[in-house]
Amino acid sequence: MIDDALLSQLKGIGMSEYEAKVYAILSALRVASAREVHEQTQIPRGRIYETLAALAKNGFIVSSGKSPVRYSPVDVTQTFERLKRESVNSLDGLYQSLKALETETPEPHMQGYKLCTEWTRDNQIRMMLHRAKSEIILLCNDEGFLRKYRSEIARAAKRVPLYLVIGNEELAESAPVKCYTGGNDIRSALFYPKGEDAGGLSVKLVLMADRTESLSILEESGRVTGIFICPDMYAGYLSRKFVQEIVPVKKPRKST
Repeated sequence: MIDDALLSQLKGIGMSEYEAKVYAILSALRVASAREVHEQTQIPRGRIYETLAALAKNGFIVSSGKSPVRYSPVDVTQTFERLKRESVNSLDGLYQSLKALETETPEPHMQGYKLCTEWTRDNQIRMMLHRAKSEIILLCNDEGFLRKYRSEIARAAKRVPLYLVIGNEELAESAPVKCYTGGNDIRSALFYPKGEDAGGLSVKLVLMADRTESLSILEESGRVTGIFICPDMYAGYLSRKFVQEIVPVKKPRKST
């Protein structure tokens, strides 16, 4: 009986179901006629010859004699060394083709991804803080977020310029890094939206990294959602505007 695991592995290298069965039987018998292969595999007689021909064409078996023609597998070591070389060459060719596409394909359009679970939002925030290479702008007015990512924010600030913009200056006392406040536009549009357009929607956090990607955490009617955009075509413009408008928070002097 042919081992199912062996058949699965043979199909994994590109053989059909019939080819895998025939090759496995010939590997066990070492030499057999088409009729004997048919009897051992129960493959329809009309399919035996085309299956043997396909295996021979692909270099897995050879034939000898005339009446009847007998078939035997090519040396296994020789066969699989050839397969390894062909696989490496094929992968190398695929790699070169894909690299060529990278240089020929225009820059991708802006793409947005909705992050519906706390786990995905949490991981994206941590990854953005970790992978930023030139600048981080973090707008946050939620003390819970600042506590949760305190260590990541502090580590990121040691590597790249980090601007932590808060809507409530009291948060500066517990923030892990230097804080900033924005002008009226930032306060009214992001931290304290008013009017019908707000619709109960509040911004919990906005994170922009390297002026190329952004993550917004929004809450509406108690439901929190994250929107990750990369590449973000507006991140560069907004980042420059924020840096121009924000001012450092002056911590109150301690009384003596």
